[in-house]
Amino acid sequence: MSYKNKLFWQFIAMCSCAVYTLFSLNGCSADYDTFGKSDYRVLSEITLAEQESSPAVYPDNHRMEFDLVAPPESLESWDSVTFEAIDMSHFASLHLVKGNIEKFPTDSIELDSLAEKISVSDDVLKVGEKIAIPSSHIVYVVVISESGKKAVWLLNFNIPEVKPKSSSSAKAAASSSAKSSASISLASSSCSAAYSSSSAKSSESKGGDSRESSSSSKSGESSSSVASASSSSAAKASQPPKILALSIAGKNAVVDADRKAIHVDDLDFRTDLTSLELSKLELSEGASANIKVGESYDFGTGISVKVTNENGESETYSIKAGYQLPGSNFNSWKGDDVTPDSVWGNANTILTTTEKTTSGSMIGAKIQTGSAITKTASGSLYTADFNPNGVGTLSMANSSTWPDGNELLDFGKPFAARPEFMEVKFSYEGKGDSCDIYILLENRTGDKNVNRKSSDVNKLVASAWFRSTKADNSGRENPDVVSVSEPDENGMRTLRLKLKYGEPLAGSPIENSSTFKTKLASSNKAAINNALEQGTGEEPVTHIRVVFASSADGNHYKGVKGATLIVDEMRLIY
Repeated sequence: MSYKNKLFWQFIAMCSCAVYTLFSLNGCSADYDTFGKSDYRVLSEITLAEQESSPAVYPDNHRMEFDLVAPPESLESWDSVTFEAIDMSHFASLHLVKGNIEKFPTDSIELDSLAEKISVSDDVLKVGEKIAIPSSHIVYVVVISESGKKAVWLLNFNIPEVKPKSSSSAKAAASSSAKSSASISLASSSCSAAYSSSSAKSSESKGGDSRESSSSSKSGESSSSVASASSSSAAKASQPPKILALSIAGKNAVVDADRKAIHVDDLDFRTDLTSLELSKLELSEGASANIKVGESYDFGTGISVKVTNENGESETYSIKAGYQLPGSNFNSWKGDDVTPDSVWGNANTILTTTEKTTSGSMIGAKIQTGSAITKTASGSLYTADFNPNGVGTLSMANSSTWPDGNELLDFGKPFAARPEFMEVKFSYEGKGDSCDIYILLENRTGDKNVNRKSSDVNKLVASAWFRSTKADNSGRENPDVVSVSEPDENGMRTLRLKLKYGEPLAGSPIENSSTFKTKLASSNKAAINNALEQGTGEEPVTHIRVVFASSADGNHYKGVKGATLIVDEMRLIY
């Protein structure tokens, strides 16, 4: 597609999104796809001529694992691989990293930071080209978008062991195997460690003629001892120290080996997370950790735990705990209201735009844009109280009195945890409109915004925001999005957002929202100030703001009638 044609279709897409939604109330703003070069830099899969099966792809961690077929007899090991296919963003290019990377991160924020720092080869990797495999079996590549943005990936090659051609090469093969295992373990703690055995050689050393002299016998025993010690050392080196299982306050934790994160997500709502007992800790054999069962720790902020084995090798895990918002599976309803309604609100007082829906095994919330009193009314579901000041219906419908419908809501509910991700199942039929799904963590000096004092300060601690015209996230770029799955049997995709603590990522839809607008748009004395100041991300969390809206610009009474967002099973991951 030529650049002019691409600009034309971007213009058509933007025009189709200009008719937006919402009568009141969802803290969102319109989706404007920008002109210019594409920022997309998604790497879905690489296919190699030498691979045994499809690679294991870990998109969250920017890593691929390749199991290669056994090399031919003419080679001791594969020294290169050939690209057969590269599945990535259409306008992006693939390059090798110049130099080495000492530590490859798993956190998306750190990955973005690393991508901007590293230098890459000018040559573009294409189908049919070969790349060399270093002794570490790890290669780093970078996907560069048409606009110049980068995404760095780790490619790890698992190569079958080569059978030694003679007994003299057995020791070298064992050493090579141990090194290979160590490098694979560095790439992923979930990979199986390869074990090298020299028992056959030890047996040969001990199996001498009975007429040999005692000195020969001792020499054989000595050689056997050295071989056994070498074998034992190689085995230990190939087993990194691990936390196998852990419980906090009696709740079993999820051990995420890929990102070295351990988390408990289901404590009772608003549990005091600052002093929780470590109730169980199971480590790999020979390992020790700098935490003790029976002691209490601040698992709300999270702690860093170093696990060390007998060889002095260590791994560091982050451990955190938290809880879910009540009713966030959206299975419990009272009429057209999600319960408990002390947490979840909507604007159904005027027009029912949010209601219970079922499909197969799913019970969720159907959020649909409609119209009332000649105004567009977005469907909405949020952690907020709608119209707590009792503004009259006719007044609310007057856009000159209420140019921003968000000022009719008191956003946010008390909350004190620090999640890393938010997941939710959703589907969206926008008809050219855009939906909003977002989460904000706040630090407040006061409680409710409806009685907010002029001296009160509300700060943004963390945020994650999804805004799109399409459910597959193929519209505007959303930097907080980790992944969007394919539809399940109920037609629902799973969206995962990564919370950014501190300043939001560049390009986040929060930039086009009223989140930071301190001056009220309405002069009505009932208008509510929900504005936030930017925090550092280190502040304690006191409130949470979660919003689902079928029209992203509904707070300005813009949207497309019939735009429908369905959500189910929202979950916080710590």
